[in-house]
Amino acid sequence: MVTLLLSGALVSAAFEPIGLWFFAVLGYALFFRGLKNSRRPILFATLFGALVNAIVLHWSSKYVGALPWLLLTALQSLFYAPVGFVYKRSKSLLWVVVTILICEELRTRFPFGGFGWTRIAFSQVESPFLPLVSYGGVLLLSFVTLLAALVFTKFSIKYVAVLLASMLLVGFLSNKDSSEGSITLAAVQGNTPSVGLEFNGRAKAVFNLHLDTTRKLVKEEYDAIVWPENAIDIDPRSYPEVAAEISSLTKDLNTPLIAGVVLTENGSPANASVLYGRDGAVESTYIKRYLTPFGEYMPLRSLAEIISPYAASVTDFKAGANLKVHKIAGYTITPIICYEIINDGIVREAVNNSSAVIVQTNSATFANTSESAQQLAITRIRAVEHSREILSVSTVGISAFIDNNGGVKSQSAENVSTLLVGDLQMSHKMTIADRLGGVAPILILISSLFLALFGSRRRFEL
Repeated sequence: MVTLLLSGALVSAAFEPIGLWFFAVLGYALFFRGLKNSRRPILFATLFGALVNAIVLHWSSKYVGALPWLLLTALQSLFYAPVGFVYKRSKSLLWVVVTILICEELRTRFPFGGFGWTRIAFSQVESPFLPLVSYGGVLLLSFVTLLAALVFTKFSIKYVAVLLASMLLVGFLSNKDSSEGSITLAAVQGNTPSVGLEFNGRAKAVFNLHLDTTRKLVKEEYDAIVWPENAIDIDPRSYPEVAAEISSLTKDLNTPLIAGVVLTENGSPANASVLYGRDGAVESTYIKRYLTPFGEYMPLRSLAEIISPYAASVTDFKAGANLKVHKIAGYTITPIICYEIINDGIVREAVNNSSAVIVQTNSATFANTSESAQQLAITRIRAVEHSREILSVSTVGISAFIDNNGGVKSQSAENVSTLLVGDLQMSHKMTIADRLGGVAPILILISSLFLALFGSRRRFEL
């Protein structure tokens, strides 16, 4: 039991808000030892998965209660049961690594479109192996982290020396500067009148805060002003006074506005990123395609409403169908809205069709928790994976400018109204991970499979 608790606690501490990457290596090394010594490896692995997810995702319980959090934890823990089963049958930790990677890929895809928030790689934003994501994507970083854990399980001087040498060599794989120009953006974090589920309980309240903050703090022209997700909390097409205020703002400041807007499409709300030109006219609109289950739509609604009293209040949003881009100062900028940042395919498509990325998010629903810091870590990893600079702007923080090696150039405090100004370097560079696309995870899984087969035939086990 002590091994289970300690291994789970260490792995969870690798994620934000603690964020010590090497705790994942030590935690998985301890998990591997515990698995080898357990008489019930299936139960051990399942409880380990439950513990890690319960701690890392505890923020999801703050405003909706414990039951949805516990159900999410239970669902995520099921993906660890096959790990114990495979060890029970094979007695090989190399096959355990293969199984963890397969299950990690599976849970990013289903059920309900998947939930990959606690992928191992997303705890490794400060790891010396981080540059590897630009070669094989996040699954490669997860794979290498598990291999490092296997080394510590054996703790042979030879293997540790190889590991340390690898860390030094990977440092030379950092993304190079491939700038083709830059744009200057003013990110407005306008805050919200309240936090939790009622952050937008009063119509126009969030809009007014962002409007007032912009007028107060923006004193010069920029290539664009950027507002976060849900900053315009009612459809300007249905409220002429809101449309007029947007037009007045962009004309007065002579600057385009990229804003997160709640539109109404055929009677259903749609989570959108809208570019308003200097004259206030709509120039382009992107509608979020990867919706948040149980937040923007309610799967299994009849059952969910029995389980949680909050389920009935969730209105099903309309998903977008296609990628749309914004044109700023002659450059193509792609918006990614909040939860979409964990979807490999959507992020890759966005990057391959733009020079830089803007992530518009609303953390008010989980304010004063570790959710915002965890999302920032994921965004930083995406910047390295695709060698793109990213602006992430939130209603309540954390907002940040991120370089193409995942470094935070500047960031805001949380729960304040503020302005963050910075440059985004433009680039059309494609990383090896970009070129491989969806083939990269397959190659990683095949590699892990060959390693397991090699170890089994040679009777070799780290």
